[in-house]
Amino acid sequence: MSSAEKCDLPQGDSKGIVYFIGFIFICWVLFKLLRSICRGLYSCFLVDLIGGSVDWKKLGRWAVVTGSTDGIGKSYSKALAAKGFNIVLISRTQKKLEDVAQEIEKKYSVQTKTVAVDITDESSIYDKIRSEIQDLDIGVLVNNVGMSYPYAEYLTKVPNAETFVENLIKANIVSCTRMTLLVLPVMEKAGRGVILNISSLSALTPVPLLSMYSASKVYVNFFSKATQEEYKKKGIIVQSVLPGFVSTNMSKMRPSFTTCTPDAFVKWAMKTVGIETQTYGYPVHKLQGYAQEILAEYLPEHLNLAINHNMLNNIRKRYYKKYGLVDGEKKDK
Repeated sequence: MSSAEKCDLPQGDSKGIVYFIGFIFICWVLFKLLRSICRGLYSCFLVDLIGGSVDWKKLGRWAVVTGSTDGIGKSYSKALAAKGFNIVLISRTQKKLEDVAQEIEKKYSVQTKTVAVDITDESSIYDKIRSEIQDLDIGVLVNNVGMSYPYAEYLTKVPNAETFVENLIKANIVSCTRMTLLVLPVMEKAGRGVILNISSLSALTPVPLLSMYSASKVYVNFFSKATQEEYKKKGIIVQSVLPGFVSTNMSKMRPSFTTCTPDAFVKWAMKTVGIETQTYGYPVHKLQGYAQEILAEYLPEHLNLAINHNMLNNIRKRYYKKYGLVDGEKKDK
């Protein structure tokens, strides 16, 4: 008998080792998923009983919210006003700002300030914002303003692609960074503050046909985590908020089991402030986020890319069919 034959394991033993390794791997994945679910259950359902989230009453009395006249931004404005914060509303359209300000003042008996700026304009808009907020005791900043694709599309076929790319960077990346720079010194001096940066579930894996959007939300997520590490010992909370589908004017989606209303999302997300550095907010989005975390860690990236590409391409095809498009151009009638 050769030495090679002597080293061969019996067939039953070989299969047993493979099965054992597979069993351990599955147990490890299930353990990580269960741990995430338990964390989510605590932040969603037990925090009200046990405590642990931020004490909003110990913060400065003003909250600054960008993109505050619609969707998630408006819902954060209302939720913070309900906790007694005066609200600085920042958005593009003065009339909508005035309407939201009036609604909040009437319902919650707080003060408001409005700042009308187009976040895609020149950087001088931040001088205007600074002049409006520099004398306020700011306790909370919500970096919500942002923009997405008009529809799922290949980068070079996005309408007015060059202008779109520049504006998306200004809205999703520059705004978050510059607004954080404006309020951090105030919070650092006070030794307390909360910054909520709205990212997206699309930050977890690359999303073809929404390439710029998903990449910009990765920036927001990483920027938030790194800034939290820098300032956590100074009493400042920086949270990255990763919503899934939310029924807003930008998403143009109707509420469903997986698509929540902005008010519902914010209600759940607010419970996680001070508990989770990265949150998915809404319970169903948490399950989606935990599943995506597992897939991103253990599924080969090329498979993740292929799955996302196929899903978004199907959405693109449905949009083209609905509006009679062929490669971005109207079909000839």
